[in-house]
Amino acid sequence: MQLVYVVDPIADDGITLLKEKGFAVFRLSKSQTIKESLKLIDPTKVTALIIRATKITVSELQSFPNLKIIARHGVGVDNLPLDYIKENKIRLTYTPGLNAISVAELTLTLMLDLLKKIPVNRKDNFYDGELLAGKTIGLIGYGKIAQKLSLILKPFGINLLVYNHRPKKLAYGTQVELDEIAKSSDIVSLHVPATPETTQMINDDFFIQMKQSAFLINTARGALIDSDSLYSALTAHKIAGAALDVLDSGQIHTIQEIQALKNVIFTPHIGASSREILQQSSLRCAQEILLLEKGETAIQSYF
Repeated sequence: MQLVYVVDPIADDGITLLKEKGFAVFRLSKSQTIKESLKLIDPTKVTALIIRATKITVSELQSFPNLKIIARHGVGVDNLPLDYIKENKIRLTYTPGLNAISVAELTLTLMLDLLKKIPVNRKDNFYDGELLAGKTIGLIGYGKIAQKLSLILKPFGINLLVYNHRPKKLAYGTQVELDEIAKSSDIVSLHVPATPETTQMINDDFFIQMKQSAFLINTARGALIDSDSLYSALTAHKIAGAALDVLDSGQIHTIQEIQALKNVIFTPHIGASSREILQQSSLRCAQEILLLEKGETAIQSYF
């Protein structure tokens, strides 16, 4: 019997489907490492792997010599050794678009939290909030999440600016250069993958151009921001605040130091964690595995 190895917690929907189709399923517990789990299974029977955000190494993948497919439950693939996967002709699938509305809704929530000062007002400080209506919103990246967000924001009467590495047709708004996003936006929201080109694209040079009254939101990848530069910008009040669903440690300042700042809202990477989306993503991963077993084309192959 073929074995599906599930690295991260996922909804039961996909697991149930796989079992109905005759697959055995092993679910790694939070207290286990992949190395420890190899004592509990026959790794040669593992033909499929489902993974969310956990970083997996080449040596860990080499533990499964008969691996045929990795189903990424989500969008980003910066947690995977892509060269090894490609060289070994392992099919890699992912689920772009499924989580777009969930991440877009969280981004809107964080915008309103920042503007209305909800976290600090809950502590009886009673600060005046601001309107979202009429604000200039700068989106960095214009993929599926940013497109959903732009449509959600339209009824608020915002001024939309978009920077994308190559021009795209916008539903509305204006495409501008990255510097213009920094200079003109009341809220900057990040929606690009982590690549060598985008890593730490938000740095001292970017922060120095931002308005002191502006906010930064990151629901994409922690690597996009130079965390030490962010800490300096927040503590020196070069910007008004930040809302972060993802965050990497800096060379100097830790994640905990940044989280502790009064002008920071932090959520623990919950952008895609809506029940309906988790169910759909779990099912999609199972479907991709079943398609490979039938010798059919993937719904969404990364390469």
